[in-house]
Amino acid sequence: MNRYITLNGFQYAIQQGTYVRKWQRQFTATLSANIVELNFVDRGPGVMTYDMTLILASWGTSTEPYGDGITQTVSQQISQLETAYQQVATPLTFLDIFGNAPIGGLTVYFTNLQETIPQYSTPQQVYVLMDVELVAAAPAI
Repeated sequence: MNRYITLNGFQYAIQQGTYVRKWQRQFTATLSANIVELNFVDRGPGVMTYDMTLILASWGTSTEPYGDGITQTVSQQISQLETAYQQVATPLTFLDIFGNAPIGGLTVYFTNLQETIPQYSTPQQVYVLMDVELVAAAPAI
């Protein structure tokens, strides 16, 4: 298992305990005459959402993230993520923490990005937490 994901060819460190991959199924519920009716729309096997918090920093050359290949500055990492997020309805390349692309030929779309500056960030050592949501779906959505 890796300490990072790869998005659009760039690696990003993941905050421990935040990586979640979930499968989604849409349904509606109707209540009539004491009967609950559930209607499911299966969005297909393998359709999933990836949620995680990425830790962006200018990693020192002796750190594990730098050794993993995360050599860009914090500003470059922010810019790369914002550029990827601005690609609306555009499939992105993605490798999860196991180094695997989404199963079943699905592609990943960037659906949410939230930036937080944690309390331990200082002007001398800047850390940025980016909450990311990626949705894997068939190429035409």
